[in-house]
Amino acid sequence: MNSEGRGSPDLDLVAGLVTGFLLLLITLAIVIGAQIGIRVTAQFPTGNTVGPYQALTLTFSEPVDGSLAVQKFSIQPAVKGKFQWTDSKTLRFIPVEPYQPGTVYTFSFTSGQLTNNGGALKKPRSWKFQIRQPLIVYLVIDHQKSRLWTIERDNGKISALTDDSFKIFDFDASHNGEFVIFSAINEQKGMDLWRVNRAGGTALLLLPCGPDRCSNPAISPDGRRVAYVREAAGPTPDLAYGSPRIRVVDVESKQDSPLYEDQQIIGIRPEWSPDGTRLASYDGIKDEFRLLELVTGNQFTISSQTGGMVTWSADSSTFVYTDVDTNEFGLHTRIREAKIAINEITTLLGEKDEHDYHYSSLAWSPADSVLAIGFRPNPDNPEEALWLMNSATLDGQTITDQHGYIYNNPIWDPWGKALIFEQFKLKGVYKPEISLWARNMNQPRIVAEGIMPHWLP
Repeated sequence: MNSEGRGSPDLDLVAGLVTGFLLLLITLAIVIGAQIGIRVTAQFPTGNTVGPYQALTLTFSEPVDGSLAVQKFSIQPAVKGKFQWTDSKTLRFIPVEPYQPGTVYTFSFTSGQLTNNGGALKKPRSWKFQIRQPLIVYLVIDHQKSRLWTIERDNGKISALTDDSFKIFDFDASHNGEFVIFSAINEQKGMDLWRVNRAGGTALLLLPCGPDRCSNPAISPDGRRVAYVREAAGPTPDLAYGSPRIRVVDVESKQDSPLYEDQQIIGIRPEWSPDGTRLASYDGIKDEFRLLELVTGNQFTISSQTGGMVTWSADSSTFVYTDVDTNEFGLHTRIREAKIAINEITTLLGEKDEHDYHYSSLAWSPADSVLAIGFRPNPDNPEEALWLMNSATLDGQTITDQHGYIYNNPIWDPWGKALIFEQFKLKGVYKPEISLWARNMNQPRIVAEGIMPHWLP
């Protein structure tokens, strides 16, 4: 007998034992996995309190069949929405109408088969959530310093969104209420675009523009893109900026590109349709709005000599704007309605007015056919009033008509139940104020001093 081999296990036997042990582990994993089934988790902010357009995200422990998974999803009370797969294990439900405040929602996933080879969720899962209190974000400029602030609608708690190191020019708030994009003057006297989250903190540079002026940001409804106006700096500081043109920057990749390849097309005040499929802007040289169908690339132009902000219907089929025209009483402001799908333009107000009401600010409720409209009750007095009008019946009510005041920038909350706007006195010290009006209020109330109010729901 060979003494060198005494007491040494046979290598083939060891290899067989190891292989057998591994096969046993694999078998146990398969058996246990089959017993446990596919696991699913939901991602929610702290406290399960979400914004009115919060996307609900489900993550599965392994790849699943999309059609099988979607069938097992439900929300009570029911909410209209769409599904989006980011990968084979991650499903997002994106609401196309806002969750309602004061309601507790149950987000459920029933048990059953999730893969074609028998993988299944063994037990149903459910999660509860409710809607957070909306914020109002606004700009305060004081002694050459500017800051963005937020105020809670119901309790009046005020918080700083940015510090005073920025010279902020304008801003926009995201549809889901998670962030704000603002333009600020840089050291080259141009304007950059910045991003700050809902909770405030450090602002992040979205787009450095050097000596160019990048302003008037407009965030797409899905929060992925920002349309803005860019004015190229002249070759030397003493030369004027170039014509304004609309560009679009991706929020995540920061890829920046012109909206129109044709450099002859200029524009200001970009405005997204609520469904994100159209983008409107105004050409002040040609006195016309230009609409771009982002999916088809089709373009439309609509004449307007005023160039005021447009406001869209909730279904994105129609937008309303101001224009001027003449009748037997002279040159008067009009409010017109453009129905994009049928290529029809009609006049809502002003056709038979005996004097010019100087219709100005417009905001279409996301919940119904009601328009908030700014106008001058007395043609010989510059003070204004805010009026609600049903676009179908042309009747309505006055929200506010304080003596000596004018009103700007009305914006509805996501539910069409409350309106914020800017107001200030025509005489005396300039002190702009932010007012809030809700449908259950007789008169609006002042909530802050500042300008450019936006909802941050």
